[in-house]
Amino acid sequence: METWRVLAAVIVGPAVSLVGVALATNFRGVTEWHVRRSMSTAGVLRRVPPWRWLPDVPHEERLARFILLERVVGVVFAVGGAMILITVGYNILTGQPMRTVK
Repeated sequence: METWRVLAAVIVGPAVSLVGVALATNFRGVTEWHVRRSMSTAGVLRRVPPWRWLPDVPHEERLARFILLERVVGVVFAVGGAMILITVGYNILTGQPMRTVK
């Protein structure tokens, strides 16, 4: 079994899980901070004509929707990181090499 893949998975798995948990639980306001930064960065796109058909909702309502969406994405990241760790653990215990796409 190639050692670098196992080490990479052991590092990436918890990192993805921690980011996912931080987003899902809004740990120290990280989700709200990220959404506010993203909305301010993408604020110039609000004036682009193809998106004018979207309803004009208040800023706080849009913020709440994006925070909810990002919290759902955080749950997906947390589950994905846990799946990485489970897969690596299973491969180590069975001695099978990690499958790759070539």
